[in-house]
Amino acid sequence: MGLKIFIIVDSETRLDNALALPGKTFQYNYTLVNLVKDSIDIGSLEEYLNPVILNNIKTNPDLKTFRDNDVTMAYNYKDKNSEHLLKLIFTPDQYK
Repeated sequence: MGLKIFIIVDSETRLDNALALPGKTFQYNYTLVNLVKDSIDIGSLEEYLNPVILNNIKTNPDLKTFRDNDVTMAYNYKDKNSEHLLKLIFTPDQYK
């Protein structure tokens, strides 16, 4: 088995990997390391994450290349048991 490298974003979030997908889409895959799907209000989580991520896409200098090239940004989340929670997708129309 190959070496897996994760990036710990904060005490709740781990970046597992990032993928370039067809259709000028870039996807980040995260795990919420302390949460279990059954204990989460997915709607509230989405309401919280959506404006935070959108603001980051609009303002983070590291994402300028994505903005300049009209890349669709996808953020995929799973719980600590690898159960899918939600996927947020941001198109150039939303962040420009």
